[in-house]
Amino acid sequence: MAIIGTLVSTTVLAHPNHELSHVRLTTAQWAAAIQSENEDSMNELLAPDFMGMGDDRQNYIATMGKFPITKVVWRYSEYKIKDGMAEVGPIVIYPTRQIKNPVAVKLKMRLIGEDWKIFAIEPGGEVPAELLPKNHPLQSVLKETSFSLRDKDTGEAVAARVHIEDANGVYWPPQFHMNVIPRGWREDIGGDVIIGGKTFAYVQSDFVAGLPAGRYTMEVARGLEYNPMKLSFEVGESGPAKLAVDLSRWTDMKKQGWYSGDSHVHFLDPQTALLEAQGEDLNVINVLASSGGDLITSVNHFTGAPSVHSTGQNIVYIAEETRHDYLGHTTLLDIKKLIYPMGWGEPTTGVPGGYDSPAMADQADKAHANGALVVWAHFPDPGGEIPIDFTLGKIDGAEVAVFGNPFVTTRATGPGPMVTWYRLLNTGSKVPGLGATDKMWNTQKVGGVRTYAKVDGPFSYASWIKAVRDGRTFVTSGPMISLDVDGHAIGDTVALAKRGQLPFTAKVHFNQPVERLEIIVNGKVVASRLNSEGKTAMEITGKADFQASSWIAARAISDTRLPIQGEYNGPDGVPVFAHTSPIYVDIAGKPRTSREDAAHLRDWCGRTVEWARTKAKYPSAAERERIVGLYAQACANYAAQAEGK
Repeated sequence: MAIIGTLVSTTVLAHPNHELSHVRLTTAQWAAAIQSENEDSMNELLAPDFMGMGDDRQNYIATMGKFPITKVVWRYSEYKIKDGMAEVGPIVIYPTRQIKNPVAVKLKMRLIGEDWKIFAIEPGGEVPAELLPKNHPLQSVLKETSFSLRDKDTGEAVAARVHIEDANGVYWPPQFHMNVIPRGWREDIGGDVIIGGKTFAYVQSDFVAGLPAGRYTMEVARGLEYNPMKLSFEVGESGPAKLAVDLSRWTDMKKQGWYSGDSHVHFLDPQTALLEAQGEDLNVINVLASSGGDLITSVNHFTGAPSVHSTGQNIVYIAEETRHDYLGHTTLLDIKKLIYPMGWGEPTTGVPGGYDSPAMADQADKAHANGALVVWAHFPDPGGEIPIDFTLGKIDGAEVAVFGNPFVTTRATGPGPMVTWYRLLNTGSKVPGLGATDKMWNTQKVGGVRTYAKVDGPFSYASWIKAVRDGRTFVTSGPMISLDVDGHAIGDTVALAKRGQLPFTAKVHFNQPVERLEIIVNGKVVASRLNSEGKTAMEITGKADFQASSWIAARAISDTRLPIQGEYNGPDGVPVFAHTSPIYVDIAGKPRTSREDAAHLRDWCGRTVEWARTKAKYPSAAERERIVGLYAQACANYAAQAEGK
């Protein structure tokens, strides 16, 4: 809610200044009531004979929510007060978020008893010039300028994300795109995006922009594998112009069998999801049906199969997210039938007074019976049930990189993503990492953090899901990384009869700065190489010593931060990075164990058991006993490992 004005109030009416204060107070109360659609407050403010812009009192109140007023500016108002009558205007209102065209009105009031009541709302004259839209295409004489985007090597028509601005730095959108796009949660999401303060439009290969004569620059970007471009051009007075743009790749991961995906997107309809996936060169985009309170989203697009709004190289799938504010969130990929409930518990994923059952583990079992891949969403928050479901084998993957810097060890909500993933791997879980965005705002770029999965054979949604299930993934915000351990690939298990050493080779190539490449064994850095010469590719080789069953992975890290997650960039920002899923080393068939990490996870389990015993709300004592028993089983697993059993 935005109310812009000056407010002075008092409690008596013995002096003209007091009248002004009360008229201002009534104006402020009206502004608050109309923006909050508060019928009770508005009912108190309007006179019995009210007429407002053609509506009587009853209709005016009843239709407040039909065209929501999102902003009220009354700092320009003049106050005319005489003989118990008052007129206030101009007051500038902004009806609906999307339209954003300001309208000037004036309020007419009369003093009834000791209260000022509004008896009329009328047109208020001209909107002050500084509040009017500026540099809008409809305010200019435009020349239709045609653009054609092609892959430089293949000549193939390609979609992309574009930003066009004039010599004064003013953005000019392509035709059928908004000049100013909404920034609110779930507010007209899709088709345009704000990155680093700049508005970009997602466009197909051939598009038109109406531009006044003048000089322009255009930025063109297409996912992680193409070099971003910035070019200058001029639009003349004579007539239409045409511009051909060739986009060049710096890598082509599909030639190596790697296909990219975003496992966690919200609110996009399938057609818009396809456009954004094409514009970001994203092979798989999972839009999640979900719920919270009375809000249910994307269910109407669910089919249990890839959307018809897919292509051979860009697949849209409407999947599901199950959500509980304390226990956690999971994405159910490749789900064939939606699992109910999608959201439950308090305060936002369900409804106040709702039950805290089922357990996340119960929903995972239902999803697995349905053929789904169960992935812990925006790991590890929230995560009351994380250690439980991982040790019980309920989870198939974890979104280890979504918001901010995944490598921070602690956050306000608890341990960071990577350190938590490492603990679970150290204690025996076999769970690949995924990258996602949880896009819910127009300030988030789909696939800004993404998962690459190594597909065996032809690419399809099913083959991509199988690759993720098999652990053949890496997570990245830009760099492309690989790991080989004695001829074994990411996701493999190397079986050894006894302790020993294994050779490794890790490689990374990139078009954004990377400072170091590291080899991680059981969460510890065992080898590292710095990029002291500013190269665009790095390699590290060596031998790793394995004294017990272990896991090994490679990661590339940069100090450079990316503005790709809008409100969710986090205080430390989203780094340029890449991280492989593990290769597992199995020595003499023994499990991976860590007494220290098991003790940490045992205590985490214990807190969740205590919550279930004392705070959670269940429909019966038997249900509480069942869930506490399920959680206690996981605690026992970690307790035994912590004690070296």
